[in-house]
Amino acid sequence: MNYEKNFRYLLLATLCLVCVVNNTFAQTTPSTYSAYRGDRDGDGVPESGGKDKCPDTHTRIQGREAYIKVNGKMMWVPLPKDLNGKFKHELGSVLRERAQLLNKKRNKKRELYRIEKRKVKGRDAKRKKKADIAAKQGEILKIDSLVADIDVKKKNLDPRPYFEFYVTLDNDKRVPVKLRLDVDAFGCLPDSDQDGVPDLVDRCPDKAGDNGSSGCPDRDKDGIPDQADLCPDVKGGKKTKGCPDRDNDGVPDKDDECPDLRGVVKLNGCPDADGDGVPDKEDECPDVKGLASFKGCPDSDGDGIMDKKDECPDVKGSSKYNGCPDTDGDGIIDKKDECPQKAGLAEFNGCPDRDKDGVPDKVDNCPDVPGVKDNRGCPEVLERASKVLFAPGKAIINPVSYGVLDELAALLKKYSNTKIYLEGHTDDQGDDDSNLKLSKDRAKAVADYLIKKGIAKIRIESTGYGETKPIADNKTPAGRKKNRRVDMRLTNQ
Repeated sequence: MNYEKNFRYLLLATLCLVCVVNNTFAQTTPSTYSAYRGDRDGDGVPESGGKDKCPDTHTRIQGREAYIKVNGKMMWVPLPKDLNGKFKHELGSVLRERAQLLNKKRNKKRELYRIEKRKVKGRDAKRKKKADIAAKQGEILKIDSLVADIDVKKKNLDPRPYFEFYVTLDNDKRVPVKLRLDVDAFGCLPDSDQDGVPDLVDRCPDKAGDNGSSGCPDRDKDGIPDQADLCPDVKGGKKTKGCPDRDNDGVPDKDDECPDLRGVVKLNGCPDADGDGVPDKEDECPDVKGLASFKGCPDSDGDGIMDKKDECPDVKGSSKYNGCPDTDGDGIIDKKDECPQKAGLAEFNGCPDRDKDGVPDKVDNCPDVPGVKDNRGCPEVLERASKVLFAPGKAIINPVSYGVLDELAALLKKYSNTKIYLEGHTDDQGDDDSNLKLSKDRAKAVADYLIKKGIAKIRIESTGYGETKPIADNKTPAGRKKNRRVDMRLTNQ
């Protein structure tokens, strides 16, 4: 009889212990998933006992883009890259408090049971036992009331797990977002097409796709979903939107005019070695930067003639002369024109001959008065006049020279716009200063004679150089005679 009674007590105690353990596990929910023992992904469904069929909820969505509502507008936003331990559960603290109250209630019931089984004698002892029982029952009722309040509070809480993060909008404004996860009883997020990518981050939720392509179909397995793949049946790269690019220049082979040569996008994949915007295959000067109008060849002087056809590539010219300039417009290009700033004649290599005496101005001592070639373009009379005789050591003209000077005066009157320049010279006999003075005096003597013959003084200029500009050897009498002279030059300048 005692054995059966003890067995009943033992069985009752075991059942109570099982109930306590089960009740504790059923009611305990952590405030964060990382704190939930046996629930790695924190979705509220523990992996123990095979209850959680999707134990990697966080890894399936972290770092992906989700189509969610932000500030009242649906949009695709990137989720945090690491969600491990960041899931939260609003029921956690409430259920923990409820479990603590239930544990406290069980302790109170044990205390009540011990009081009720306590044997007492005497009226006072019985009265005290009755009061203790009433007190414990009151404490238990108070706990029941608190549990009831928690149950009411629990009904108003959202049981879904969630995590919080920030989203940056187009105006650079950062807004907080609380995203709740609709996991089912097996800890899985909805996946309509059963492709392993939850609808939350699946860009093709109604078509079974590939986990690496945001849940969209990817026939060629290149990581780019078919809907965005320009070459869905041929494996390609992201840079070319799923199309192959053999030369890796960013232009898909189907659009690359030079698929085996690395080129530039703006030239449809063809190379441009000199960077002038003309592809090498069309560039007649592929190693020198040029112009498209000249098929890639340069025009250094900008005269509209490409350098390789320009005879003067560094000087702006005209097409008439193959790119060479003709500054004076005389029909002779500058590089062949001995007088490029003055229009001249071809027979004189581009130099002018103002007096048309057959002697170009640059060597004509009298460019405005017709002369003879042998006299450097000056009239013959100047040659004779330059041999005017003077008294030895003096500036007095010998009368025998008057005739030639008269001819010179007549010539000056004929060419009234000309001027005459007189330069006196001596041999080296005598003092330098004396010779200089003598040379100036002799030139002045000729000028004075011409003035007497009616030539305006303003048309005559004279000077002397002494013995500094000999034209013959002063060591011989003949040479010294040639050096004693008055050089004459006519011009309209």
